Amino acid sequence: MQRRPMYRVINEDLATQIHAGQLSAGEQLPNEHELAKKYGVSRMTVRQALDILVSDDLVSRRQGIGTFVSEQSRRGRRLNRLRSFSEELAASPQHVSSEVVRAELVNPPSDIAAALALGTDDSVSRLTRVRRVNGEPAALQDAWIPYAVAPGIVRDPLVNNSLYRTLTEKHGVDLRWADQSMTATLLEKEEADLLGTTPGVAALYGLRTTYSAGGQPVEYTRGWTLPDFPLLLRIDAE
Repeated sequence: MQRRPMYRVINEDLATQIHAGQLSAGEQLPNEHELAKKYGVSRMTVRQALDILVSDDLVSRRQGIGTFVSEQSRRGRRLNRLRSFSEELAASPQHVSSEVVRAELVNPPSDIAAALALGTDDSVSRLTRVRRVNGEPAALQDAWIPYAVAPGIVRDPLVNNSLYRTLTEKHGVDLRWADQSMTATLLEKEEADLLGTTPGVAALYGLRTTYSAGGQPVEYTRGWTLPDFPLLLRIDAE
């Protein structure tokens, strides 16, 4: 089982404290030296954790003064880096849950087989999940994973409802990057029913192919996100 990187552990711990109000808006965080001592890591590791908090608008840095909890943040999914749905929503203090509506071992249709570099007679695990935020349907995700990458993933519970954490921690997959496309669409009846809305409602449609360290495609996901949960990006100047 692969251990989670410490910068992720620190980031999630600080984000949890911010969401719970243990670190309030405008409050200054301990400096990097103090955090490094508290978590038993290097200052570089602490800096990585803080960089993610900054990217998610949970904290802001003031030159020569320190790092402070942000006054407010926008609700939405952040696509600054490869991470799970829950982590994409980390900037908003929302409760994220997941309902598995399909979990089966199947042969992939030709387009999905091609995306995963498989044949149509190969076995893939298909997981379809409704993602909810504070109990409200937010997105529908239809994921396809080669059976050889994660045997049994359709039978066992996901780690913290996260497909990426399950692939990483339970199956030892070293996730590295993903190719993703986004476009507008109108929901068909099946997707609308699962999202608790009506056919023809506008949604953001995404296709993502995720790769492991060796350049192997390990996941192909089709996703529909309702407009109340926009995708947010931070774009830095060159």
